[in-house]
Amino acid sequence: MSDIYNIRVGDMVYNVQDGHNVLGLIVKLTSKYAHYAICAGKGEKPPGQEGHFVTTGHKIPKHKLYLNIMNGNLSISYGGGTKRRRKIIVGDSNSCVTI
Repeated sequence: MSDIYNIRVGDMVYNVQDGHNVLGLIVKLTSKYAHYAICAGKGEKPPGQEGHFVTTGHKIPKHKLYLNIMNGNLSISYGGGTKRRRKIIVGDSNSCVTI
């Protein structure tokens, strides 16, 4: 993904590796942190029968989240599109600038 936009409540961050699906749903934002719920499952069984779990109460600094999206470790699905969102420029390990 070439452009990274600011995150909002309802955005989904996900990672798929070796048949394991892990996604995080943004549930709360503060000035420095993004709070999220994790939903995960192993896709070996047919849909609806695989083992899955949901946990809440996790948080991550926003600059780390943006850095992982920029590096390709995570993918993001913007809940309401990107038309009215600001672009984010990720600098050093502790800096993010909005345009």
